[in-house]
Amino acid sequence: MKKGKLGLVLALLLLLPIMAAAGNSNPWEKKLPFKAATIHYTISGMEKGTETLYVREYGRETARYHNGKTSMMGTVTATDTVSIESPDWVYTFDLITRTGTKSVNPQKYMFEEYQRLSAAEQKQVLENVKKMSLFPGAESMAAKVEQKAAKILGYDCDRVQMMGSTVYTLHDAGIPLKTESNMMGMSMKQEATSIDEGDVSAKYFEPPPGIEAVADPQVDALARSLAQQTMATLKSPDGAKKMQEQPVNPLLAPDEDGQQMTPEEKQEMEQAMEMMKGMMGGQQK
Repeated sequence: MKKGKLGLVLALLLLLPIMAAAGNSNPWEKKLPFKAATIHYTISGMEKGTETLYVREYGRETARYHNGKTSMMGTVTATDTVSIESPDWVYTFDLITRTGTKSVNPQKYMFEEYQRLSAAEQKQVLENVKKMSLFPGAESMAAKVEQKAAKILGYDCDRVQMMGSTVYTLHDAGIPLKTESNMMGMSMKQEATSIDEGDVSAKYFEPPPGIEAVADPQVDALARSLAQQTMATLKSPDGAKKMQEQPVNPLLAPDEDGQQMTPEEKQEMEQAMEMMKGMMGGQQK
């Protein structure tokens, strides 16, 4: 299974709750309580380390710096990555292997497909998303959502419990502030230790020097195809039912080459699922 494909599928699913919360405004407009901020995290459990998330333009641009060491079956693996996201592009850099990738932000394709719909079809899309209790396949996972269940660092947070994970995210914003999980034999805790509101230096949003970000046309083509399929489903009157019938579980199966997910891919999926669960909190009115 290609890591880019896995992350892409989950990223597109992450867009659905944002659409529902936005109503008739821009379906991809985030509702962060600050224009710019720096969020510091500590990571413990199977992986130990730190992460810093830089946010500007109310979340339209983010830069995530992750540094940690993962212990699995007596083997310790170091991770040192930078992920930069803008409305148009998503960049990921590995500072250890000195490699990088870039792909079109899936939000861009989703927005383009949404804009191609008629006003009536756009209304139907939003209605269908609001009808969905969570996301495809979630009902079978016994998800539980509680709005404003706790305050973390002075911010209201929604709590989502599902599949051995408990996630606290900024209310209606989808940024996790605390995550505790035990999934697929992997335990992890990531917790924000401080949130510093205020301007963020542009240097954090610049690619690391000496690393070229290589584009993957196949991932971009898949993103456009998935966006087209998603909108084609959601614009129909029974779109919510069709989406709910689509399971997420096939992501766990071997891919077309017969390859199972690696531990790193499983962890990526877990973290993306956690983000998805948190973002769905703003939908439960």
